[in-house]
Amino acid sequence: MAHGMIRITAVCLLLAGFMLPACGRESNSHAELQLGSRAWSLEIAADEAAIQQGLMDRADLPDGTGMLFVFASPGIHEFWMANCLIDIDVIFIDGQGRIAAMHEMKAEPPRQADESVWRYHQRLPLYTSRIPVRFAIELPAGSIAELGLRAGQPVDLDLQRLKSLAQ
Repeated sequence: MAHGMIRITAVCLLLAGFMLPACGRESNSHAELQLGSRAWSLEIAADEAAIQQGLMDRADLPDGTGMLFVFASPGIHEFWMANCLIDIDVIFIDGQGRIAAMHEMKAEPPRQADESVWRYHQRLPLYTSRIPVRFAIELPAGSIAELGLRAGQPVDLDLQRLKSLAQ
């Protein structure tokens, strides 16, 4: 992996019929939280396979939904837009629940028939957490600006429950 950091496959989201309504219910596959002035229903990716798969190949991200990545231990994480069809925002969160970094990730042109997987991956921009984090949240494009999020801002997560989900 580039520069010894973990490359995490970033996401494009379609959560239509699979999301729980935003009414405070929690499960090991979803989390409901307040971020900025809005309620969000987030699909949880907490094991290595789910983190690597992310939400690739999904063509839509319904309003009020997203994905919450839970990493097994703090680390500097990088996301990319491999096999993503839409723009998304990513918010990296440290182990104390504070926003560490944010990025507006743009969909990249798909891999061409004559392009090797290696070349495709090398041309994709990386979006880094910059410092060790335990979580990342992906939301519809424009959410960071709409919510007025800023670095250092706390995010109301059930940190202990989420950390216990990481495998």
